[in-house]
Amino acid sequence: MTRTPVALLAVGLLAAPALAFSQVDLQRLLTTKSCGNCDLVEAELAGADLADVYATYADFTGADLAGAVLANGYLRFTTLRRTDFTGADVTDVNFESATMAGAVLAGARGPDASFVNATLAGAVLDGGDFSGANFTRANLREASLAGAQLAGADFTSAVLAGADLSGADLSGALLARAGIRGANFTDANLAGAVLTASSLAAAVLCRTTMPDGAINNEGC
Repeated sequence: MTRTPVALLAVGLLAAPALAFSQVDLQRLLTTKSCGNCDLVEAELAGADLADVYATYADFTGADLAGAVLANGYLRFTTLRRTDFTGADVTDVNFESATMAGAVLAGARGPDASFVNATLAGAVLDGGDFSGANFTRANLREASLAGAQLAGADFTSAVLAGADLSGADLSGALLARAGIRGANFTDANLAGAVLTASSLAAAVLCRTTMPDGAINNEGC
């Protein structure tokens, strides 16, 4: 049976892989670095230069931003579930109230970034530089921050229950009223950290440098 052009077109459309993101939105983001409410689900943006990007309420779920430059960006209220920021530059980026569950920021550079009220449950920040970053009221439950540079970071009222902070540098960090039950501080440096109303009693402490400089091996 001979197929009509319309039938052939329909077959072609069914066979073509569906793009999860809007091509129009992607082009707008790359051209203008401004894309509010955009659909960028699973977009390929590895290594992209997006410095000063403005993309509030955009959806980057599963997007690849590995090695991308987003310094000084404004990404408040964005959806960044499982987004890959491996090795990306997120210096001074505003991630306030972003949904970042399962996001990967391993090796990312994020000094002074703001994660205020952000959801980072299960996120991976291993080996990243987040010195001076603001994690106030952030949800970091079961997140991994192993070996991360967190000197001077603000974790006031943050949830760090079950988080892996082994080998992390938390010198001078603010952990006032933070929930740290079950957090792993093995080989972590807490010298000069402020723990007002936060208890390390239920945390894992092994070769941990305490706020007063003493070494705690209770959990070894």
